[in-house]
Formats: sequence, C-alpha cells, structure tokens
Amino acid sequence: MAAKFEIPKYDGKIDFGLWQKRIKAVLVQQNLHKALLGKEKSGKKDDEWEELDLKAISTIQLCLADEVMYNVVDAETAADLWKKLEELYMSKSLTNKLYVKKQLYSLRMSESTQLLEHMNVFNKLTS
Repeated sequence: MAAKFEIPKYDGKIDFGLWQKRIKAVLVQQNLHKALLGKEKSGKKDDEWEELDLKAISTIQLCLADEVMYNVVDAETAADLWKKLEELYMSKSLTNKLYVKKQLYSLRMSESTQLLEHMNVFNKLTS
C-alpha cells in the first residue's frame, strides 16, 4: 500500500529545518533514508546502491522549487544534494545567530494571540 504525502516544495522562503524533517520522514517511509549517509556507510552492493540513490535524489528534487533547484542541480548523489541544501539554507552564521537572539529577546505575546500560536513562534525561533 502506497501512502501519499503532501509536502510543500522548498522555495527558500519556508522554514528549512521543518521542511527537511518532513522530507527525511518521507525518505524513511520509502526506505530511502540510507542514501543520505553516502555509499561507504550504506553497506549495499553497487547496483542496489545506485537504485536507492537515484530514488532518493529524485524524491528530494521533486520537492524543490525551481529557484532552489538551480542552486543544487549539479549534485550527483542524494548525500551531496542533502549537504548542499544544508550549507545553503541552514546557515548558522554569526549574523543569523544575532538576528535570532534579537527576535527571541523581543518576543512578546499580545492579548489577542492564542497561546498555541505564541508557542509555535517561540519553537520556530529556538529550533
């Protein structure tokens, strides 16, 4: 039985960490997650590995918007593609850390905001 998952295409504007977790969950469901480890860590034969890697890279590519795809089009394996996406969109630069710290310190809950909404904003900043 095949399950259908509806995941938004990553366009660089939505939260990369959350999108990455969803894609990884899909890869686990399809038993393709070992491709993210790279060939030497998977322990599979060459033919099996190529099949696994092709399925994994195509699954990830189908969930990328054109603007993002242009930046990673030269990745040849799923592990390379995954690493490139992390380098581009999961930046941990000093500027980014300072920006997040500023957002966190200035976070206030207004009276009209639901507690769940406020917690979602807080969790997004801290993840």
